[in-house]
Amino acid sequence: MSGVYEGLTVVELADRRNQWAGKLLSDGGARVIQIEPVGGSPGRWCGPFLKDEVDPNHCLDYWWNNTGKQSVALDIERQPAQDLVRKLLTRADIFLESTAPGTLAKLGLDYGNVAGNHALIYASLTDFGQDGPWRDLQMNDAAHLALGGQMSSTGYSDATVTPIGGQGHQAWHMGCAFVLHGITVALFDRMMSGEGQYIDVSIHDACAIGTEGAVPQWMYYGETMYRQTGMHAAPRRLPPLELPTADGMYVMAINQAFNQRSWDALLDWMDEKGVTGELRDPKYQEESVRTAEYREGNIIRDAIRQLIAASNGEECFHRAQASGISWAVIRAAEENYEIPHYEQRDYWRQVEHPQLGRAIPYPRGPFSCDELQIEPRGRAPHLGEHTEQVLADDLGLTPEEIAALTAAGVIK
Repeated sequence: MSGVYEGLTVVELADRRNQWAGKLLSDGGARVIQIEPVGGSPGRWCGPFLKDEVDPNHCLDYWWNNTGKQSVALDIERQPAQDLVRKLLTRADIFLESTAPGTLAKLGLDYGNVAGNHALIYASLTDFGQDGPWRDLQMNDAAHLALGGQMSSTGYSDATVTPIGGQGHQAWHMGCAFVLHGITVALFDRMMSGEGQYIDVSIHDACAIGTEGAVPQWMYYGETMYRQTGMHAAPRRLPPLELPTADGMYVMAINQAFNQRSWDALLDWMDEKGVTGELRDPKYQEESVRTAEYREGNIIRDAIRQLIAASNGEECFHRAQASGISWAVIRAAEENYEIPHYEQRDYWRQVEHPQLGRAIPYPRGPFSCDELQIEPRGRAPHLGEHTEQVLADDLGLTPEEIAALTAAGVIK
């Protein structure tokens, strides 16, 4: 099988903002050449590190976000390095960068200076885009979540507790998803026109349209969404849905509706645990009655809370699901590795790490295709691992020329 981006060459200027977009292109089969500073990409120094040893080749975050790439380390502030990048771009299909607006123009690497390659798709992913009054503001992932609206909807139901921002570079990931969309659309356009184009993606714009129902709820109804502990924000406050089990776990007990099959199964289960209370009253045989009581009252909610408290976590999960009730047990992230469901779907890919003497499991893409391969194509590169190879094979530099550039500190 081949990848959806098979045969494409991507030049990526290393940065934490854009590295996940480069990973997705690489996982899809593209050859991604990452241009790094001689001291290493910022993504190499954020940690956590293998065995807590601070080393540019030991950063686990970098490993995940840079699978299958090639590393070329050079000092882009110097003219000879700029010339090398410019030559690489004459052969590339895609240029992915996330420097501050105006930075590459000073280096002669802006779109106007490299557009001699008419097929080049030049994608800029920046905090606020290339224009507008905020274009020069400095941001990070957490600040984007605050300014973009996500943080106001994230946290605990207690309004006196400050909102929180989720970890995992979520703002940057939103920006990367949209820059990948733009690149893919531009590739389709190039198939017809033969021409590349410039793509300007703002991380803030990506965040601002990713606020779930908060914006339309305000625009259409004038209502503010409230933070809810462990739930989506909603226009009214709801009782807790994360309920403790008999064996110390938690169950996310979401009940959108109770059809007759689910209701009968739930009552039988409650009977076994002795927590049914008044729910055998004939009035609750009407779906509209029980739905209204669940949404506005406490009788059904209290019975469910007691049921879960009397049951084990796995019992709650599997028995509810078998009855058509959409409950889930709350798992630690690392527990997913042992779940048979992922194994049966061939979700984990073993990526060799020779320096460790073994392979490490990586998730493949979230979807699988009969004819396309979407998965890590190899480990992340060591710093400067492919510098000599790329300069020799792609640009035709001689060993003497490469040695001179190395001695001058232009490349590593």
